[in-house]
Order: sequence, then C-alpha cells, then structure tokens
Amino acid sequence: MDKQDKRQLLINAAYKVFARNGYKDASIKDIAEFANITPGLVHYYFKSKEELFFAVQEKAQKEYHLQYADKDKDSASLLDVLEEIKTRATENPDWYRLRYESYAHGIKDEAFQENVSAFLKKGRESIVWPLNEVNSNKTGNRELAGILLACFDGLALQKIVDDEFDMDKAYKILWELISNYIKE
Repeated sequence: MDKQDKRQLLINAAYKVFARNGYKDASIKDIAEFANITPGLVHYYFKSKEELFFAVQEKAQKEYHLQYADKDKDSASLLDVLEEIKTRATENPDWYRLRYESYAHGIKDEAFQENVSAFLKKGRESIVWPLNEVNSNKTGNRELAGILLACFDGLALQKIVDDEFDMDKAYKILWELISNYIKE
C-alpha cells in the first residue's frame, strides 16, 4: 500500500470513528485500530487529531461537490438537489453527524470555526447555482441558500434523532415555500 492509500485508509477510518464516537471521544488509538495500523503511523500522516478531522471533513465535502461537478447545471434541477439532500439523512447519516461535530466545536474553537465557516460557504455556493437557474431575476439567492442550508441541517438532525419525523412531508412543504418565493 502506497503513502496515498494509507492516508486515505486513515481518513476513511477516522470518518467512521468520528461519526460514531464524536470528535472529543475519538482517539488516535481508536482510529488506528479501526484502520488496522499502529497509532504511530497515524501521526506520520497527520500532526494532530484536529488535522485528521479537517481532512475527513474536507473529503466528505469534496465527495458531495463532485457529484455535481460533472453535471451540466441545467441537468440537475433544484428539486433534484433537494431530493438528494433529503435522502442523505437516511442513507448517509454519518455525513451529517460529522457536520454536527464540526458545528459543536466551531462554536468554541477558533480553528474549527474557520473550517466550519469555509464548508458552510461552499455549501451555500452549491445551493446558489440551482437557485440561479430557476430564480435568476431575483436578488437574495445567496441569503436564500443560507436559509435552505440551515433547513437541510435542521431537518436532517430531526430525522436522525427522531425516526418518526416525517421528512418527506417536511421537504414537500419546504419545496412549496421555495416555489412560492420563486413565483413572487
């Protein structure tokens, strides 16, 4: 296994351990055990647990953005984007668990705050382009993207912690609100 493969193995293991244990309760030893390597090797690739966490977060964000990078922006409608975001809470809740870990630490820790700010900005940008496709004549698409991002995170949190929460109905109502806003 080459250096890049080992680094990726550690990031993948850390993704699972951070999502399962949380940042605070995850240890380098836990991550090393999950990756089936020695803890010293983790430190060879990452100076700190914080650096490894940021690498995990960056990988998760890149994977999300890559699914839209090759698509013609006309081929992915706003409704398609909403549907994909909605299903992520049930199909990949660990993605959201990592976000919530970032948020929790971003409130208290300046290094995390910069990281969270950067991925929130990128998240808003990924929502702006489908909004611009359907709402090009309106100002406020960046602000609407921020509102939607908060809705997505909040709805996912509710679904993850409350299996009875009707996310389909919530997204249907959200889509109606967006549609009405766009029509105005």
